[in-house]
This record gives sequence, C-alpha cells and structure tokens, in this order.
Amino acid sequence: MKNNLFLSGFWTRIWALLIDSLILGILGFILGFTFENIFISMGESAKFIGWIISLTYFSILNSKINNGQTLGKKFMKIQVTDIEGKTIDLKTSFIRTLILTTPFFLNGFKIPGSDAFSVINIIQSIIIFTSGIGIIIFYVFNKETRQSLHDILMKTYVVRDHRNTSVTMMPPLKKLPFYITGGLLSLIIITSVYNFNSNSEIKELIPVYEKISQQDHVLRTTVSMNYFPPENQKPVYTISIRTDQKQEFNGKMENDPVVKETVETFITSNVYKTDQSILNIVIGSGFDIGIARKYYSYNVVKPIYQWKEVLKK
Repeated sequence: MKNNLFLSGFWTRIWALLIDSLILGILGFILGFTFENIFISMGESAKFIGWIISLTYFSILNSKINNGQTLGKKFMKIQVTDIEGKTIDLKTSFIRTLILTTPFFLNGFKIPGSDAFSVINIIQSIIIFTSGIGIIIFYVFNKETRQSLHDILMKTYVVRDHRNTSVTMMPPLKKLPFYITGGLLSLIIITSVYNFNSNSEIKELIPVYEKISQQDHVLRTTVSMNYFPPENQKPVYTISIRTDQKQEFNGKMENDPVVKETVETFITSNVYKTDQSILNIVIGSGFDIGIARKYYSYNVVKPIYQWKEVLKK
C-alpha cells in the first residue's frame, strides 16, 4: 500500500524502549522499596502489579491520546501509527501492548494448583517462551517493515514523527521470520518431549517436589540432580525454595524450620542413591513485579549422612 511514512530505524526503536524501561524501572524501584514485604508475600502474583502498570503506560501513550508516543518514543521522535500514518485508538493500542507484554510477564508463571511438570504447564511454557522469542526474531529479521508480532497482528507500524514529501510503497513482509520461529517452535517441542521421556531420574523427584511445594510459607520450588564431578558420578541434589517471608539468618541456616522440613521430606522419600550423596538447600525470598525485582538467597550444602545428624538434634 502507498504511504508517505519513514519507518523507524532498528536502534532508534531500541533506544526508545530502553528509555521507557528505565522510567518504568525507576517507578518499580520506588514501589518495591515502599511495599517490599507486601510484594514478597504475594509471590508470583506480584508480577501482575508491574504488568498492569506497563499495560497502562504503553496502551495510553502509544495511542492517539498521546500522539502514539511513549516518553521514549517522543525523545527519539518516533510514533505508533497505522498504514496511513494515523495514530491508533486506545483499544487497538491496548491489544497491541497485551500481545507484546504477555510472554515476558507470564514467562515462568505457574498456573495455581497445577503441577509444574504437568502437560498443561509444559504446553503453556512452550507457547509463552516461543511467543517471546518470536517477537524478538520478527523484529530482528523483518528488515522490510520492522514489524514484530504485535505490530503484524494489529497492522501497526513504528515510524518517524515526520513524513516523507513523496509517496512510496510499503515493502511486503518476507517469510524468513515465520520460518525461523516455526523451526524454533518445532525444536523446543521435540527437545521438551525427549527430555521429559528420557530423564527417569528427574521423574523420581516429582513426588518430592510436590510435597515440598505444599509446605507452609513455600511459594515456589525447584528440584534438580546433577553429577559432580561428572567423571565420579557423585549425585548432587539441589532443592531451591522461595518463601513468602524475608529471610535473614542470624544463626545456622540448617536449623531453620522450613529447611529442616524440606530435608526431612527429601530423606524420607528415599530417592537419593547413598548417604554420601550431596544435598544442597537454597532458600530465598524476594519479589518480582516485572518492572523491578529484588531477591535474597542463602544456601547450605551437606552430604546426606550429615543432614541426618542435623535432623536428630
């Protein structure tokens, strides 16, 4: 279609996003400093705070209400428009922003009440991860129109805020980004299915993960197993716990009730190979509101036989 638009350059748009991210980050830092304990207790739900702020910021400012310009875009002299160079309405801007932000704010989010290893969570992770990567791929490789997924779906463009004196034809969208994103999605699906079906040792840890996840004050749990050093095949089990309370250990961390309950759950499960196996407990707290985050983390490493001595005390 013919138009008189100058498409925004690659780095111009990147700098505008960095400026907007800095503005939101400063706001997030202030909120985090003020409401830290509240955000910690909210767990993963705290991300919705930053998501709502980001949706409001980008939806309103990228619409006709502010001439299609966030503060970053205004500084870099670019704006969001349709193919005719007209700024978009608030509804279109909101949906555009929703498509853009959803993969990044929901990345790693676990559906409440569901198992992290369930099929629905695996599918959710694949879709969200691929969507986020796809947005980046389209922006990098779609050099013709510089549209990413959210722009393509909403038929919008990021252009300079001044117009060409002559009318030109908008170049067609190439298929390369579609092929790259589709290939990446196929690779992720194949890898996920293979890892899930072949790693029997990880499957054995699923009951342990489920029990620890149900403990009081535990918001998020990860359980993993590696060999260290690899040539000795000595198993090292790592259990990471995120709690809903700010952690500050003044004494021995192994005496903490949450830590002791976690160790007891692991040992009674009998999933470890020998008493010489290593158990690494990582316990932390903090918040992530999407536009700002802060974490505290502590860990203690002991062989299983030493952990058994701790439990006897």
